[in-house]
Amino acid sequence: MGRRSKGIAAAVLLALAGGAMTAEAAAVNTPYIAEQAVGKAPNVEVYMTGSKMNENVEVGGTMDSIAFTQNGGIVSFEESGEGLAYIILMDNSGSVNEAQFEETKNQLVQLRKSLKEGDAMTLYTVGTDNSGGEKTEVFARTVGGDDKKAKNRDCKQIRKIEYLKGASSKTVLYRSLNQVLKEQATPEKRTVVLLITDGEDDSEGKDIDHVSTANTVKEAAVPVYGIVLNRKPSKSGNGKEQDEKISYTRNEILAEKNCRGYYHDCSVDATEESVRQAFEVIRQLLLKETYVVKLAAPTNQALGKTKLALTADNMAVDAVTVDYSDYEEDQDAPVIVGNVEEVGGSSITFSLQDKNGINLSDVNETANYMVQSLQENGEGKVWTVESVNAAAKGNEVAITLTMTETLFNDSYVLKCTNIRDKSQDENEMDASTEFQVVNGVDKKDAAVKEMVKSYWWTALILLVVIIGVLIIFAIRRKKVEMVGVLPDDLSKADTRKIWLTITDRTGAIKDVEWNVEGSLFVGRSDICNIFFDDDRLSKQHFVVEVNKMGCYIEDLESTNGTYVNGVKLTNRRMLLDGDMITAGREKFVFHIPKQQLADQG
Repeated sequence: MGRRSKGIAAAVLLALAGGAMTAEAAAVNTPYIAEQAVGKAPNVEVYMTGSKMNENVEVGGTMDSIAFTQNGGIVSFEESGEGLAYIILMDNSGSVNEAQFEETKNQLVQLRKSLKEGDAMTLYTVGTDNSGGEKTEVFARTVGGDDKKAKNRDCKQIRKIEYLKGASSKTVLYRSLNQVLKEQATPEKRTVVLLITDGEDDSEGKDIDHVSTANTVKEAAVPVYGIVLNRKPSKSGNGKEQDEKISYTRNEILAEKNCRGYYHDCSVDATEESVRQAFEVIRQLLLKETYVVKLAAPTNQALGKTKLALTADNMAVDAVTVDYSDYEEDQDAPVIVGNVEEVGGSSITFSLQDKNGINLSDVNETANYMVQSLQENGEGKVWTVESVNAAAKGNEVAITLTMTETLFNDSYVLKCTNIRDKSQDENEMDASTEFQVVNGVDKKDAAVKEMVKSYWWTALILLVVIIGVLIIFAIRRKKVEMVGVLPDDLSKADTRKIWLTITDRTGAIKDVEWNVEGSLFVGRSDICNIFFDDDRLSKQHFVVEVNKMGCYIEDLESTNGTYVNGVKLTNRRMLLDGDMITAGREKFVFHIPKQQLADQG
């Protein structure tokens, strides 16, 4: 390294350490600064600097209710190999020191030559001939593979930048900065804005008492750095106003708490050497003393534009704005993990897992599970799930299902459907697994008990018939004239009023009173009496029929079946007050009006 380079490096180190170089602003004082963050759910990259920031710092964060943890090691930005985009606003008005202005052009040429593939540089001048003027683009370039010709053209453009010597020259710094920050609302990679200015501003409509640029800088998605040049003494008599604006630029716009960057002060000694030092210091900060921190969330849920709050070694870091609208697609639904275990005689326990977590409202729906005795013909007994108990831990949920009956010692299949993960994609699971029960009840003993139950009902029916015959006999003995009712008439259509409490797929609950004349059809088609936009319903899913005997339900050969109290319908059955009907994603609680119940009683 030559003597001159060693001198510059020493000056850089002194500047960063807050040494005795009075011509420079203090080095970065804040322990940890989140300069910028870019993200695509579930991942976020944060670019961090600060007086204590290094590769060994432990970083975490939160965004709304989502927690982020460190994902891999921390490296300097230079080691990361990522591209860096520079947006530079250069004051070329006659108020800046001309010698420093010329040296600034030399340093910009060197900066342009140093850009590697993937870097970008956009250069504007903000000197104009009136307060309502606009910034001027010198060039905008993203460096590709063969950059030699483009580099030569850009360097020539830099050298041609005109120094506006006229007394009427103005600086539209604030307006230009606001425009640039607005354009960078959603940067896709690390981007920094660099102001090369004496701090003065003449933007029309930006009087010092009403400026809002500092707040714009604070809320921006990209950081702002600065190189403050020496200003020529004012000849217009408004020196006080100029000093106020310069003070505002330094102490508000370029303050660490607002800009999340750093500014180097070259205004005291007003030399070209100080400009060279400024560029070296800032490049050192940008490339070697800014670190890339990778964070990951447990879900790919996108949150839009929001704030990322960070901690570094358990110290709070000022939140940084991040556009978290994009996300990595997830196609994996929750899965059953491990084995299904029996708990007692009527319960089983198992676990579901998904990297994005699992929707607990779906987990707690009994209709999303089916436990069936395993038979070759697939027509084994379906066991009614009475309750669900779920306990979440991380991306896994432990589930206990309790049946209404004690399980047989037998082989079973467990089916889990309609349970979504917590991803942005809301993938639904449709999975099954087999298991054995060995501590239940003996199947043969259960069959005997079932037979007893069947005979008990038969005896009850026989008793009812006998009582009916006796009543008829007694009435005939009293010679009371009876009006006969043919058995076929009992099954003829009638009119009855019913109530349905309907819970649709969104969870909305609605009570419906319906005067049924013969039949009430339910399905997806709008020709049905009650229809829903639900792809799990068939066009005509089930029908409720009424006659003189009561209300009956029948499945209309639907694709996904109709369940009453968790049991799949295989033929026509009578509905009782309080029965739960499940079809598709909808649930219906069947009620008979009190008067009709009283009449039946």
